[in-house]
Amino acid sequence: MKKLVSLSLALVMCLGVLSACGGQNNTPNNGGQSNNGSNSGSQQQTPPSANAITVKFGNSGAIGEPAPETCQYFCDLCNEALGGRYNFEFYPAEQLGNEGTMLENLQVGLQEGMMCALDTLATYAPDLNILSMAFAFDSYDNMIAYLKSDVAAPVWEKLDSQGLHVINFECQKNPRIFFANRELKSPADMVGMKYRIPNLPIFEKNAKAMGATPVVVAWSEYPFALMQGVVDGGECSKDSYRSAGLYESAKYVADVDYAYPVEQICFSTQFWNSLSAEDQAIIEDCAAKAAERHTANIAAKWEEDKEFLINEGGVTFCDIDRQAFIDAAAPLGKDLQAEGFFDTADLYDQTRQFNG
Repeated sequence: MKKLVSLSLALVMCLGVLSACGGQNNTPNNGGQSNNGSNSGSQQQTPPSANAITVKFGNSGAIGEPAPETCQYFCDLCNEALGGRYNFEFYPAEQLGNEGTMLENLQVGLQEGMMCALDTLATYAPDLNILSMAFAFDSYDNMIAYLKSDVAAPVWEKLDSQGLHVINFECQKNPRIFFANRELKSPADMVGMKYRIPNLPIFEKNAKAMGATPVVVAWSEYPFALMQGVVDGGECSKDSYRSAGLYESAKYVADVDYAYPVEQICFSTQFWNSLSAEDQAIIEDCAAKAAERHTANIAAKWEEDKEFLINEGGVTFCDIDRQAFIDAAAPLGKDLQAEGFFDTADLYDQTRQFNG
């Protein structure tokens, strides 16, 4: 009798487990992330077919940041629009390596696509250095006009020849600002300031043009360098100023909009060329939709961030003389051109047509 009761109980437990498993929703593999915590807003996903081609897509940003959310949205759109023939798997937070490693992965076929800042590709196409030059462009629209022009054509040709095919560069970030632990009204306030830069020559040039003393500090160490007085301030995009906690030790902002950074979506040239023209057009359309959504979200987020920074973060937005900053940077373009910073010998001169 006891044995019969035990067997009955075991049968009930097994049925319960099977019922629970049957109630779960199976989702496509997303590199270990079901949705990365984001609301992608895409339609219900079409399950990949048994012989679907896997597309590994990476980004260095942490889950919850704008770029990974956009990447997930883009991958979801592609999976739906391509009808399950491809399975775009998204890997955030450097799961496929840092940005340099992922770009190398694209070149040797270890992954198919990624999203990162467009000026990161200046390592492969030096003309892109002009995107990081202080006050090279008067506005975001003027910069995009250059990137879509014949003047920029050598950039895309050079990237393609090195295995990197960019399909969209209009995921707009917020413009770049200067900030410090002191008031910044003009470049005169930056003279002698210990100014953090990444280990990139163009940022050193920008700092020196403003009269600041450049100090190389890794991005991950930036908040601690400010806290410890290793640096007095520096620059970043507006959204990063709050998200990285830089405002906690450097509460004065010069909202100068000195550069207009964008994220780009690129693929391995070999993979891209393997696609049909129809599939290429579908993926480009998904990228355009993702870029539009990203730009709108970034702009809205800055309004929230600025209110927080002023009302709760104790941040002061300085009453700046923007023209004085522009004037300080005026010789920079000619100097960089003369020093061979660009592949196109007269690039700075040619880009003047897109301003004003």
